[in-house]
Amino acid sequence: MHQRRLEDKIRHLCGLSITATDDDAWLILSELRLLIGQHIEHLRMIAAGELSGARKFTERRTEGPPKLP
Repeated sequence: MHQRRLEDKIRHLCGLSITATDDDAWLILSELRLLIGQHIEHLRMIAAGELSGARKFTERRTEGPPKLP
């Protein structure tokens, strides 16, 4: 799973959790917990690669809209 998609899913579930009913909240929060765990594991791998010098991480996202040629 691409990291961007994972972060987008986390944001989406956070938005859903605000208006969730009690019945839906357990399911949403359970899924959110799983996705956050995956995100943490990904960040750990990035940190380990950076600290060991084995891998250089570069951010693929840009802050603004894509620039046209």
